Amino acid sequence: MEIIIPLGFRFIMYVFFGFFMEIIYSVIGVNRSLGFTINRRVPVKYLEGFVSLYMIPIHGLGMLLGFEAVAPAIAHLPLIARLLFWMVAISGMEALCGFIYYKLTGFYCWDYYKDSRYKVFKNGYTLWTLLPQWGISGLVLEIYSKLLIELSPHVLSFFLNYHF
Repeated sequence: MEIIIPLGFRFIMYVFFGFFMEIIYSVIGVNRSLGFTINRRVPVKYLEGFVSLYMIPIHGLGMLLGFEAVAPAIAHLPLIARLLFWMVAISGMEALCGFIYYKLTGFYCWDYYKDSRYKVFKNGYTLWTLLPQWGISGLVLEIYSKLLIELSPHVLSFFLNYHF
């Protein structure tokens, strides 16, 4: 219980944060990154965003097992070095996860990348235009991750002291 509750809390918070950012990005930024306009089901005024449930393990486990392990190891580096690291690391993980999902299921979450002139690899598992965005995201997630780690003992205390 003392391990499961903090990990579960952070997993859920990473998934929610990831979904939130995916939706915001799909509403306001995806067309710029792709270099073309995605056909939408509803008019743009409805601010329709999109995510896939396949992203849950990427956001949750990727942050718990990958990001939380790596971030402290590079925390001593200058800001620009960390920015460059996150640009490459997150883009690489996006490409790897896209490739794995495609091989396992025949589908990957951001399959619209394949039509972009900025795609990386034949099937577009990531985009060159996302590199700066992934770098900035990594720096923001350093702060968010530290916050969640600091809140975890309080969440555990709440659950252990609150009788359902």
